[in-house]
Amino acid sequence: MRLDRNGQTLHQATVWLPVEVLQLIRADRFNLSAFVRQQIELVYGDVSPAELQVQRAQLIEEARESIARQRAADLEREADMERARAAVRVMRAEREAAKGRQDRIAGALAGIVGKNAGTYRRLLPENDPHGDRVDDWEALVRRVSHLCGAGVDSGEVAAGLRALLSKA
Repeated sequence: MRLDRNGQTLHQATVWLPVEVLQLIRADRFNLSAFVRQQIELVYGDVSPAELQVQRAQLIEEARESIARQRAADLEREADMERARAAVRVMRAEREAAKGRQDRIAGALAGIVGKNAGTYRRLLPENDPHGDRVDDWEALVRRVSHLCGAGVDSGEVAAGLRALLSKA
């Protein structure tokens, strides 16, 4: 084991050189070890190997933390996408349920109204400003609700009747 002037342990390293260069170095009595050490110190500065180890450890830890943060962000992004997909599925199901409900209302109204569209046009709230046909309108809403098998409000019946009348 060899120590340098600062008390640090030195280890032997092998350098591969062309034979001609090695002969020149020996002929000039050039201290190759000192030259290589000086060049390495220039590259790494006055940093001791222990400090280099600490810096490397810090860099490795920071890299691990960065990777962990990125993975967490990826997981969060994936969870957000899954929540969005679930919300879209729910909205589609609600839309399909609403469409089915509207279709049932339209079918019930078509069965009730038949060819008498003009009569039922007068039952619409906007066509009955004095409220003379409120009882007939409420009876129509109850009948549509009964035929649909579910509670239907006046607005849904009015929208369905308007759509039916616009086709007639």
